[in-house]
Amino acid sequence: MSVRTLAVALFGATMATTAPLAASAQEATPVRYLAPPAVAQSEGSYVEECAPPLAMLADRLEMARQNYTGARLRLVLAAALSVQETAIGITVEQQEDWRRYTNALLALVPERERMLALLGAADGKDDPKGPEAFGRAEAVADTLIAYTTKAQALKSAVANLRGKLSPQQLEAARIPRLQPGITGVEPF
Repeated sequence: MSVRTLAVALFGATMATTAPLAASAQEATPVRYLAPPAVAQSEGSYVEECAPPLAMLADRLEMARQNYTGARLRLVLAAALSVQETAIGITVEQQEDWRRYTNALLALVPERERMLALLGAADGKDDPKGPEAFGRAEAVADTLIAYTTKAQALKSAVANLRGKLSPQQLEAARIPRLQPGITGVEPF
């Protein structure tokens, strides 16, 4: 397996596992996790003091199981891409390459069935003991295999689009990194 294939596979896995959280985060009220009161060194650990409670994470996963739909996430992503198209100044001659890029990117948004394979069924029919041995790992592998071709199409579309854009458009397409305190993003 080449480094390129591995990178594409990791990207696909990241998209598949974080998409439900991203979709629900668009509509959720921001939550700040506050560290509990100071704990004596012998009683606690860094994880206990700073990590969000496990029950809260379980609730978020359950919300994703119940409410995730790829359509909502694709709509939000398509709106952002439309704004980016205008901001970059895509010309008529660049439209075909831009559409190839946006279609490839939207194709990476997982369908509900794929997410349920990763998260577990939303109907409560899952075994309370958890999935069968190595079931989640197998679901991740299946997802990576399914997304390899889609990720390669995106990589090709990005390369073609870069070749068609002017240096000014490429500069306009850059998305600045979010920095705590400067852009309003607060660490938990």
